[in-house]
Amino acid sequence: MLFHATISHSYQTCHAHDEEKKAKVMVAIQNADEIGLNVHGVYVDPPGHAFYMILEADTMDQIVQFFDPMLELGDADIHPILSMEAALDAISKGE
Repeated sequence: MLFHATISHSYQTCHAHDEEKKAKVMVAIQNADEIGLNVHGVYVDPPGHAFYMILEADTMDQIVQFFDPMLELGDADIHPILSMEAALDAISKGE
């Protein structure tokens, strides 16, 4: 299953200049495969203090494990998503 995650923080809690906080994010991304999670992409909006991620996981437990080390770095908004093709296919099957 694919997930879209938006992680945002304030200017006051920005970790762009905090090596420890940056390391938490990088380690989580680098170790994602150890929990069976695939990171399809990570995008940032530095002036907006936001990260955007496309993730693939089999279970919500994998999502929780992935974000656990980063919870204090900002607010996360995570949603399951489908490709347009998959959504149209599901609709055509009456699902």
